[in-house]
Amino acid sequence: MMRRISMGLIALVVAVGVINKDRIMAKLRGTAPALATSAAPRPGEPPRAMTLPGLRKALKTTIGDGERDETPAPEPPAGELEKVYYNAPLGKNVAYVTPVKPGARRPAIVWIHGGFNFGIDDGVWTPSPRDNDQSAANFRKAGIAEMYPALRGTSQNPGHRECFLGEIDDVLAAADFLASRPDVDPKRIYLGGHSTGGLVALLAAESTPRFRAVFAFGPVADPRQYGKSSCVPRGASPAETKPRAAIEFLSEIVTPTFVIDGANGNAGVFPLMQKRIGTAPVSFLAIPNADHFNALAPGCDVVAKAILADTGDKPAIHITANDIAAAMRGN
Repeated sequence: MMRRISMGLIALVVAVGVINKDRIMAKLRGTAPALATSAAPRPGEPPRAMTLPGLRKALKTTIGDGERDETPAPEPPAGELEKVYYNAPLGKNVAYVTPVKPGARRPAIVWIHGGFNFGIDDGVWTPSPRDNDQSAANFRKAGIAEMYPALRGTSQNPGHRECFLGEIDDVLAAADFLASRPDVDPKRIYLGGHSTGGLVALLAAESTPRFRAVFAFGPVADPRQYGKSSCVPRGASPAETKPRAAIEFLSEIVTPTFVIDGANGNAGVFPLMQKRIGTAPVSFLAIPNADHFNALAPGCDVVAKAILADTGDKPAIHITANDIAAAMRGN
């Protein structure tokens, strides 16, 4: 099965990211390496160059060196998904995509699942209960072109796992692949992810304006919040931790970005993150009476409808926490 985040792991994440949020927030504010963001441009000023891509390029990381997953991606069900290879910075990466459809160009989404292994397998088509459906199949069922890219060092892809670093550049390469398809509107490519995949999506939003909108379900502010389960080693230098900490670069986001999770999930870190966005177009949606899992499938339904309605020259995504709560109730 796909290396998706499990109920056991989320118990740890909640314990680290929510129950102990006061201790963690204090650490992020002062006792950990400084997390100051660059100031967002004032209204009327031209966009400033994004900081994060340069930091990734400059860092020769040693984190994850030699860590690889040699499990091949299985063949998907015919007619539902296709296994393809896209050009990534280190070579050809494998991915699943919806088949090309004739007719007008349509919106598309790149989806990054949860868990610390960003390979791909049958988890994207195996049926799951709605209260823990991490497949994000909602989008392709709604008629949106969808791509599930495996990232570096996984599913036999070149390179090694880099723990929220070079993987971001693989995601951007996946968007380029989608933009080249004859059935995809290159101006309507979206990005979404859940849990660790939500953190990847948020880091990508901080790296490029190329997505029309970004939907990060349940990210943490900094991967050190995962505690002992984190891929960031204890004692890692600021040069290693800063480019992986989404809270560092929130103010540089220029794409409409929605950070979403259940109030009983990782939403406990939202207040700290919200203080760091400056004038960036970032919205935080904490779903009442929901956790890290049961808000995901209803949330994807709501997002899919919003994407289909987003047909103007400029992005116009309208979703609220109440919309997702209503979808959870079946309203």
